[in-house]
Formats: sequence, C-alpha cells, structure tokens
Amino acid sequence: MSFRRTSSVVAAGAAAMLTLGLAVPAQPAHAEPRKAGAAAKRILGTSASSNSWYSGAWTGGYLSGQRAADWGAWRGSPSDMATTYPERGSWNAIKNSTWHIETFRSFRGGLMYGVPLLPSDGSASLKDVAAGKHDAVFRKVATDLRKKGRGKAIARIGWEANGHWYPWKATAGNAADYRRAFARVATVMRKASPQIVIDFDINCGSSLAGQSNRLDSLTKLYPGDKYVDLIGCDVYDWHQTGATNASQWRSALQPKNAPGLADVAAFARKRGKGMSVPEWGLAKPGAGGNGDNPFYITQMRRFFEQNSDVLVVESYFNEHADYIQNSLWTENPQNLKSAAVYRKLW
Repeated sequence: MSFRRTSSVVAAGAAAMLTLGLAVPAQPAHAEPRKAGAAAKRILGTSASSNSWYSGAWTGGYLSGQRAADWGAWRGSPSDMATTYPERGSWNAIKNSTWHIETFRSFRGGLMYGVPLLPSDGSASLKDVAAGKHDAVFRKVATDLRKKGRGKAIARIGWEANGHWYPWKATAGNAADYRRAFARVATVMRKASPQIVIDFDINCGSSLAGQSNRLDSLTKLYPGDKYVDLIGCDVYDWHQTGATNASQWRSALQPKNAPGLADVAAFARKRGKGMSVPEWGLAKPGAGGNGDNPFYITQMRRFFEQNSDVLVVESYFNEHADYIQNSLWTENPQNLKSAAVYRKLW
C-alpha cells in the first residue's frame, strides 16, 4: 500500500479537514498547492529517507549511533533522526550528560534532544528558570551540542508540559511562568548554538489543568513565534488518542477535551511553523492501548502524507519496556503485524 503524495491526496486532506470541522485556509486563485516537504526542507534540508519529511526513532535498548542507523536498515529507508534525552536527576546531571550526544557520533542523521526545564530533584521552579538562575546549564547543553557536531539538533524544551508527569508540568494558572521559562532557555540556547532548532512539544490528548478551552494546552503554553521553530505533540495509540476504526480515528485527531494531531497541524500551519511528532507509537492493552494495531500505523502514515507540507519530523517511539511494550524492531519484537505494515509504508 502506498500513500505517496499526489494532488488527489491534497484534495482528500482538505476534505478531511472540512469533515473534522477544521478551517481550510482560503487561497487566492493564483496560489500554488501546498508542497510536500516544504517546511522540512526550509528548516532542516532535504531528507535522506524516502519521505519528504525527516523520519526516525527512539530505538530503545542501549542507545548508539549504530542502532539508530540499524533502524533505517531494518525498515529499508535511512533513518533521518535519533531521539534521545539527558539524565535529569539534578542540574549537574542535565549539564554534564554528554554521553547522550556522544553515543550518536557515528550516526549520519540528526539528533532530537529532550531539554528538561527542571531537574527531578525538586530544587528549582519555572520562575527560577525564567529569571535566568540556571542559564549556565542550558548554555552548556547547547555548547556541547554545537561542539560535538550537533549544532542543528532539535531541542525539545520542556516537552509534554501539559501532562502531569514532569517537574515542569504546567497549568492554566502558571502558564505564564512556563512561557517565560521556555523563552529564556530558547534564547540562551540559540545564542550558544545559532543553528539549533527549537521545538515546542505538548502531549496530544492531555488537557491543561484549569483550562477553559480544549486547545489551551496549545494556546496558553505557546511561548511565541519568536522562540519557536517547530510546534508538535507526542501521541500514542491509547486512551482518547487511540483508534481501531475510522470513527475512533476521527475523534483521536481532535479529542473532546484536549488538542489532537489535527489541531497541532492547523496551529503550526497558521503560525508559519513546522510541525513535529517527536514521539508516536503503539501501546499495550494493560496501559490503555490497543496492542498490535496495524490500523493505527496505517492512519498515522496517512496523516503524515496529508500534512507533509507542514510536517518536519516524526519519530517512532520503539520501546520494549513493560510499561508500554510497543516495539516494532528490537531483539524480541512485540508487535509483528504492525511492524510488517510499518516496513511496507516506510
């Protein structure tokens, strides 16, 4: 099965937006159709994979440049991006976690690097970060990326802040603190590494505590166009972002109480930014997911194709660990049917 972009796919994408209640921006008569890969090429350059956007993975297991490359070899198309995170137990851990850069030195693709806004030891607040009290930490991270050949890495600053599981979790009440902290870190990192790509990345399907509108996770936390290159979300096949049929998929694109993929794509397009999906994947039934679900893989691919004008990067979260068990490729693959579909489509 192939979903390569054609003019009919563009039309189908617009029709789908209308069906879902999304506004399709009017274009003047002389306007050209949206071009596949336009945002990706503008922000990162031409993809090495068979996609018009950058496509990669969190490979799980012992992270290395070789494993990142092996993901591409397994699927039959070079991997464009490796997803990684530093240690975050303390400020010193965040500052000195260079192994998570160096281990990918042999990988020819890009690096998508999670930047914790706060350590997990509870030693600071968003207000402290916004006030510049920890600038040295973020300056060091950006400098290390640049000096180690990753100056154009994607920095996912304070990712999934609308969730409740990270120290930098935000609410409608402290959204301004989050925005100021994000802006401060983005400014510091850009000064130290001018080519760095800044990603604002929420969790699709999670509402913002204290919200008055289902899109508040996007609109209240967004730090401003000046500080952002990419707007994205992480999304998994579980809870209200999961789907095993067409009706559920339509709901997953625009969940009742939170932003979904369709909302993020529209928001990024409206602001002239690229879209990112830094983490996406299946989830085991015991975690609220649908297990080995080829339908979800197919629909994600179709969404990427229909939004390839604004999509810059997507990365499958391949994790064998018990809490999610969504691996497609590993020493002991867990979702064989979905893996076969992924390899066929990518």
